[in-house]
Formats: sequence, structure tokens, C-alpha cells
Amino acid sequence: MQESFFQKLERKGILLLDSAMGTMLQQAGLKSGEECGELWNVGQNREKVLKVHKANIDSGSDIIITNTFGANPLKLAHYGASGQTRELNRAGALLAREAAGEQVFVAGDLGPTGEILEQWGGTRSAGEIRAAYEDQVAGLLEGGVDLFILETFMDLEELKLALEAIKTASSLPVVASMTFQANPRGVRTMWGLTPAEAARELQKAGAGIIGSNCGMGTRQMLQVVAEMARVTELPLAVQPNAGMPEVRNGKTYFPETAEQMAAVAPEFKAEGVRLLGGCCGSTPEYIGAIKNKLGL
Repeated sequence: MQESFFQKLERKGILLLDSAMGTMLQQAGLKSGEECGELWNVGQNREKVLKVHKANIDSGSDIIITNTFGANPLKLAHYGASGQTRELNRAGALLAREAAGEQVFVAGDLGPTGEILEQWGGTRSAGEIRAAYEDQVAGLLEGGVDLFILETFMDLEELKLALEAIKTASSLPVVASMTFQANPRGVRTMWGLTPAEAARELQKAGAGIIGSNCGMGTRQMLQVVAEMARVTELPLAVQPNAGMPEVRNGKTYFPETAEQMAAVAPEFKAEGVRLLGGCCGSTPEYIGAIKNKLGL
């Protein structure tokens, strides 16, 4: 890259992330809940992952996210693939880099392990969780990522362990994103944190960019952004769902159109959002609509 991530962010003011990898792979034939999407980074399905990356780039993504959200050994163990952790993360990063070339940034994706820490009554120690992320980070670095993104975290303490694993191994930028839901007590994480509380803690932990993804539709996400913006000057990242999922005839649908998501993009920018993309239900069409709406 001739221009660093933060240099480009400063020059352009806002950068576009990509759309939902899981949604796109399901459209390509992945059987949700039965197959491991990260295993598609190797073998005959790797071209399908590459095609998703290229479609997002063609639609305007400045940053594409590796297909490694669940590629930690604790999750991969459910598919008998924990021993492939490093390989699958390296392959995921290399696939994204193949699509990105030198003009688009590659973000190494880490999601929750799906386990509960001992301090919350679970069976996993902090050491076990951090070690799982260390394996994942090593593979992503070998594959040549430009930055990291921590997505869909509900437990701040688990996110901190992932962040520690990254910061011990690398000085690359890190986006830390949590998931919030509306409930009678207001907008909070599953563990009870408000957006403002999460923002303060993420900044204190050393994240370079903070934000939210999943859990909410586009307009609902504005509340999260506004609360975070009041307590931090860090750049904000947002990836809303294409509305809240609805089940129709046994299938899950997301009701927001690309145009409806794009219509809120100027409001996100006004609130201080510097990275904007889509989560569940979104496709490259949504990225293209946001790009057009913002005049990028």
C-alpha cells in the first residue's frame, strides 16, 4: 500500500467496509448451521469466497473483511477442524489480498469464540480464550492483513482478550465492534453495557476505532452511534443489519432495501462514523447504494 490506512481515512473522511459474507456464502450454497463457512477458504469453494470479495470491491468497498469470523480453534472444533486454525486464517487473508490487490485494505476478522468465560459461570479460562485468538492472529498476519476487526462481540472481557492477542503480536490498527439490542432498560449489550460505557472501555483498552455491528437495523443503529460519539473522539465504525430478520415460510428475510440503508448514510457520517458497511442481510448492492448516496 502506498498510503497507510489512517492516511487514507484522513484524506477521504469516510471509508466503506463490505457487506455480509455469511449472507453471500449462503446465497452461494453454504448450508447455514451445517457447514463451516471458513472451510470454504480452502478447496473447491475458495473461488466462491473470492467472488464475494471481488463483488464488494466492484461495488465500492475500500476495506474487505476476511472470511475468518469463526475461524478460532474453539469454534472450529465443532467441525473437527481446530487443527486447521492457522491454515484457514492464512488462507482467508490470502484470498482477500488476491481480490484487493494494492488499492483496497484487508481487515482480518475475529468474532466471538462461542464460549463463556469462567468469571461469568462458564467453563473457559481467560488464558484459553486468549490462546485461541493468538492462533487466529498468527494466521491472519501470515496472510498479510492491513488491519484487524473484532466483530459482533457481546462480552467486553472476551473482546479485550482478543484485542490483547492482536496488540501483543502486531501494531496494526484495530476496529473493535460490539453488538447491542434494544430492551426495556434501553440499548445495551447482552451483558448490560450501554453504548457509552462500551465506548469508554474500548478506548481505554486501546482500540483505534470503535463501533457496532449486527443486532439492529440501520435507523436503530443511529442511537448507538450518537451515544458513543458523546463520550469519545475515536473514529466510529458501523455495520447495521438490513433490518431485523423475519421468518417467512420457514426462511429468514431481512426487510431493509439497499436504498433504505443508504438513506441513513449521511446521518451516520454526521454523527462521526468513519467506517460504514453492512452486516446480516446486506449484499454488495447495499455498498453500491451507500457509495452513491454519499457521493464517493
